[in-house]
Amino acid sequence: MEEIFSSFDPEPIGAASIGQVHRAKLIDGRPVVVKIMYPEVERIFRGDVRTIKMFAQIAQPVHVPPLIEIEKQFMKEFDYTQESAQQIKVRENLMKAGLASGPNAICT
Repeated sequence: MEEIFSSFDPEPIGAASIGQVHRAKLIDGRPVVVKIMYPEVERIFRGDVRTIKMFAQIAQPVHVPPLIEIEKQFMKEFDYTQESAQQIKVRENLMKAGLASGPNAICT
């Protein structure tokens, strides 16, 4: 971490179901927030969804197709690189409309 950050606050400023966010400062001095996924959360989620789908196949097969779609959508939540790219696009569009300013997303 020392090669990327000059400081990193170990106390999270926000948390959600799959990760948390910390304040940090890059080596070049820019302040950033860092989104970190909880260890093993994707594996646990996949296992939980697999169990729910197996139950639905036996008890309520009609619910399996919607569960598969929900699973696909949730898996996008684990792709922080894709999320960063989307944030950059949204920011660019808001800047063009004069509705945003400030730093851009950085993904490493």
